Amino acid sequence: MKSLASYYFLLYLGMSVVMPYTSLFFSEKGFSNTVVGLILSLWALISVVSQPIMGMLNDRLSSPRQILLVSAIAAPLIGLSFMYFDRLGAIIVISVFFVWFQSALGPLSDSIAVDIGNREGFSFGSVRLWGALSYAIGAFVTGFLYEKYGYEHIFWYYLAVNAVLMLFIFLLPKAKPVFKKATIREQIKEVSRNKPFLIFVGISMLAFMSVSINFSFLPIYFKELGFDKSLLGSAYAVAAIIEVPMFWVSARLSRKIGHYQVLCMAAAIYSLKYLLLFTFADVYLTLVLQLLDGIAFAFVAGTAVEVVESYSGERTRATLQTVFAAITWGLGGIVGNAAGGIVVDYLGVQSLYLILGIFCATASILYAATRKFALGMKMGT
Repeated sequence: MKSLASYYFLLYLGMSVVMPYTSLFFSEKGFSNTVVGLILSLWALISVVSQPIMGMLNDRLSSPRQILLVSAIAAPLIGLSFMYFDRLGAIIVISVFFVWFQSALGPLSDSIAVDIGNREGFSFGSVRLWGALSYAIGAFVTGFLYEKYGYEHIFWYYLAVNAVLMLFIFLLPKAKPVFKKATIREQIKEVSRNKPFLIFVGISMLAFMSVSINFSFLPIYFKELGFDKSLLGSAYAVAAIIEVPMFWVSARLSRKIGHYQVLCMAAAIYSLKYLLLFTFADVYLTLVLQLLDGIAFAFVAGTAVEVVESYSGERTRATLQTVFAAITWGLGGIVGNAAGGIVVDYLGVQSLYLILGIFCATASILYAATRKFALGMKMGT
């Protein structure tokens, strides 16, 4: 567990120094909010394709450490290219290769962590909280660092962290062998016939799409409302630091009241936060509301991975995790980030948060309404 916890600490430390600032990175290159939204939508589109393919490749080859190693090396090296090109065409080409490898790291790591946790008797949340802790530290420090020195060097920081991450990949436990490997065609059939999983994905897309949009456009929210951008890192840090104990709470709450109930609560908390951001425009209130963001994210991230695991078979564990990530974060991000940039340009950034609040309220209702139906279908499979 120690090697896995260290790995998660470095994985999310790397994400914290680059992913929260990509919208500002491209905005400061001179792109409009609409174009920034389209770039981030392209990233989501690429992840929709890459994540399932990398997941199926993992389940087919049973070699997660090798796939993680290639992804951890390739993503930051390719990302450095963003710093040297300003034309949209070049940004698009670089994005294809960068996101292909970067987007696979999270869901593949989650699949490994759940598998190891099931074998060794610890919950996914007890490992994932170390990622939340490092994300809080990284976001807090880089918020002030980038505001002082600029956002143009974020990919160098990403490379530095990933260089250390690669060493810890070699320390991860080996994957449990799959004695009967499924072909790609068989994996696709198993996923398409898994009705409880597909229902869960459909509902989760509303909530996860909203979370993805908020993640991408919170920096724009700060910029458009004239907030001190040096506090942006603090905003992400506030959310991440509360995630640390909340991942622990989420695991125990799920066992006590059930996974779907926890997800229902999380979506309702997100809805409350977004509606308050729509109603009020105050930087310090925004920082306080990030506590709600951290609580909700811990509930969603820890619980959703375990729900997907409960619907997966021996031959489709990584496949279902990557398909789930591709549709909820990926496809949701495609639609959300493209539409989000347009909404901000034409209606204002606060109107975007009204829409996000409605989406999450709808997801909360649907989680509650379909819980018994989805669990009944699961038991019948």
